Amino acid sequence: MANQESYAITGIPVESGTIIPVRREVDEWYNDNSRQAQVQVSLFILALQQFQNISYKDKLSYFQIAGIHHEPVVTWDEKDPPKPNPNGGYCVHNNVTFPTWHRPYMLVYEQRLYELMRVIVKETVPAEHKPEWENAASQWRLPYWDFAKGIIDSRTRTLGVPVLCTKDMVDILDPSKPLSTITVPNPVYKFTAETLMGELDDPFKIPPEEIDDTGKNFYPWDKCKSTTKYGLMKDSASTEDAGQDVKKSNLALNEHPWYRDNKAPYDPLESLTYEVHRLFSFKFSNWGAFASTKYFNRDNPRKIPAAQTMDILSLEFIHNNVHNWVGGTDYLRSGDERFWGAGHMSSIGVASFDPIFYLYHCNVDRLTAIWQVLNPDHWFDKPQQGDPLPVDALTPFHVDTKYKYFTSNDTQSWRKLGYDYDTVKQPGTNKDRSISDVKKLINELYGQPALDVFGDDARAQDDYVINVIYDRYALNGIPYTIVFYFEFEKFRKIVGGVYNFSTKLRSAHEGGCDNCVKQKNEGVLSAAQVSLTYTLHKGKEWHGFNSLKPENIVPLIRNRLRWVILGNDNTVKFESHGPPAAYPTWESLKVIPSHGTISYPTRDGKFELGDLPSYGHYDHIDLA
Repeated sequence: MANQESYAITGIPVESGTIIPVRREVDEWYNDNSRQAQVQVSLFILALQQFQNISYKDKLSYFQIAGIHHEPVVTWDEKDPPKPNPNGGYCVHNNVTFPTWHRPYMLVYEQRLYELMRVIVKETVPAEHKPEWENAASQWRLPYWDFAKGIIDSRTRTLGVPVLCTKDMVDILDPSKPLSTITVPNPVYKFTAETLMGELDDPFKIPPEEIDDTGKNFYPWDKCKSTTKYGLMKDSASTEDAGQDVKKSNLALNEHPWYRDNKAPYDPLESLTYEVHRLFSFKFSNWGAFASTKYFNRDNPRKIPAAQTMDILSLEFIHNNVHNWVGGTDYLRSGDERFWGAGHMSSIGVASFDPIFYLYHCNVDRLTAIWQVLNPDHWFDKPQQGDPLPVDALTPFHVDTKYKYFTSNDTQSWRKLGYDYDTVKQPGTNKDRSISDVKKLINELYGQPALDVFGDDARAQDDYVINVIYDRYALNGIPYTIVFYFEFEKFRKIVGGVYNFSTKLRSAHEGGCDNCVKQKNEGVLSAAQVSLTYTLHKGKEWHGFNSLKPENIVPLIRNRLRWVILGNDNTVKFESHGPPAAYPTWESLKVIPSHGTISYPTRDGKFELGDLPSYGHYDHIDLA
């Protein structure tokens, strides 16, 4: 039977003339002992439990909304019943609508939880407590996980997944007896389907994912009933519920090991925190450069002009790596290495079934909002050939019950969608903070690694990056990682990497992504940037230089920089040997190191923390 109305995604209602509630940092919110926060946490847990228990055949179930992202590649909220999507999956990656498409996606998730909260209050909470719980629900918004902020230890700035994601059971208020507590299974810990996901009725079956070109090795998503982090290992009997090895997630967030021994006995670095700070400090020339890994140069698509160096780092690049670190990709390795294991978050096809996905992408939305406040003049400006326009549909999300699709322009103002963020809002108002206040908060949250580079010296410092042009679909879409390292006689020092966050190319009728196939056929490339400066600053023990002057670092890069391409099947697809100038090319890969400068604004000889550092004056380092 055809659906008469579409599901209108409007956000949680806000009374006219009132302050728009904020999305809070999830650990701060969970640990808040205030009565309102305790009620909100309880409602969130109960609503998410109910959400996950709704039949997967229901359009508004957790399963079907998670399935919007990719697998099982069926239509959602269209006039006809769900069927294999003739256009392939909906999700947008390697495209300028990457942030705007995910904004209504987080909104529909938030809205569904709120709707279920209201039902819980209506049906379960005693009358004398209803006003308190109704108010808590109306003030609740989806929390975000600030993955670049020190969570495990704020002094050492150690990163980690949210505390709520580490508990299989959780204490909450009893909605039927609101002054007492109960212990319940934690739905943020994992999602569990009704049966093995490969045994669901058509068209909702989740297939295995091919991870090499032999046709023999697959991630067994079809044999999973529950989501997992680092739990899937080849030849292991544990697939149905493989567990949540969050210790590995936390190690990966801090050490960025790329699943190979570093071989250098030196402390891990805060490179993720540093990358986020740089993301806000760079002067991007347009919206698309900030938003997406998609690379385009009209004059020479395989060359990065030196002046374009600040357009290579992107929100999506950072996002891709975090997916990898949280979930794990190393399925085939045998042994007891720390990072052995694979999980849902690392796969573009099934990442959205893991409940951490929504806390994570809520923060991606927050980072977008911060950048919008800092860069109000950049909104789909300077479009490249083939880029979507801000008036194009963001399928399958509808703004009303009449099948009118969201557009990027509909998402530009998050406050019109019923939520806000403390980082960008002026306290007590529905207006933006001043740009200087936002910059000060960015420095407080993420600025320490950048300040470490300067120490007590406020003069301009040298900056080094590796610009990377790569083909996301080089292995026919199969995931791979580019790992960069310095090679020394007795060890190698890994300094960063690029995860392509892709899946094997299939046509739409095979359940694949038409946009991905189209990009592959058109030769669309991707770009990423690995910053070396903080790593080099902290690495004097292993490189032996007291300064980062070009006369020291340029020869180091020329003579010792190496890279390796690692497939998710645990095989080396390409490995460099000898000085970079002697390397053969691999599948359109271009590696272009650059040297520039960083300067931090000062006042009376001290750093001005109401502003961000300036990066620029880049020249490419000739590897010949």
